[in-house]
Amino acid sequence: MSIRLPSSATTTRLTTTKAAAAATTVTAPAAGLGKGDKGPKVKQLQDALVKLGYLTKAQAATGPGTFGAQTEAAVKKFQGDKKLPTTGYYGEQTAAALKKALGGTTTTPPTQPPGKFDKPAVISAPSPNYDERKGADVDTIVLHHTASNDGKADLSWMRNPKSEVSAHYMVDRDGKIYQLVGDDKRAWHAGKSELHGVPTDVNARSIGIEIVNDGSGKTAFTEAQYKALTQLTGHLMQKYDVPAKNLVGHADVAVPKGRKNDPAPNFDWNRLRKGIGIA
Repeated sequence: MSIRLPSSATTTRLTTTKAAAAATTVTAPAAGLGKGDKGPKVKQLQDALVKLGYLTKAQAATGPGTFGAQTEAAVKKFQGDKKLPTTGYYGEQTAAALKKALGGTTTTPPTQPPGKFDKPAVISAPSPNYDERKGADVDTIVLHHTASNDGKADLSWMRNPKSEVSAHYMVDRDGKIYQLVGDDKRAWHAGKSELHGVPTDVNARSIGIEIVNDGSGKTAFTEAQYKALTQLTGHLMQKYDVPAKNLVGHADVAVPKGRKNDPAPNFDWNRLRKGIGIA
């Protein structure tokens, strides 16, 4: 019995069909996209949202490659359906969920081991609200919320000499990190405080980090903030040999107890500690 081999034309058609199928395969882009971003990765995200029914082709066509209001709304709807924080920011958890929804396999980003954190990129935004540590060594990190969701206004307030408040760093909603006070200076962030029940000048011995969030417990911290905070906190703990027990919130050190609830009731301490490697 003879076997009929496909003609060259048939082979060409099969190859072309396979290539076309491969070309139209929709995949999830890498994490790290938010409102205002543009480019092929945004278009890739839009194609995925169209495939899953969160965007129509017509909606995607009005702004292909531009992360606008419609794309943000679609991301929020997807996040809500997957029981993720509805931030509208396309971060690591959202990317993993999207990949799974498209039929791929999820991968967990490798956790950087403790002692291996480089200082992340920071934007210099000097504040005049600081004084000298007077010889005190840094052995504590205090996390705060800014009490609003407006990073621009929060930054302006901490740079205003009339406010008489500051922090060493501020992590905005999009994950950008601003440095207001040098690590070697005493920023004004903790007020009257104690550490593990012992009265002390917490400002003199700590690094203060403000996270842009209203602190209500209802506003989710963004993927970008957790990622930036993990890198920044990990670096600072490595640099100053801060013990795990001295990574605290303002609520832990403020006097009297109950005066503060920072960083907020819904802040995921376990996620941060696990990311740093101290969970």
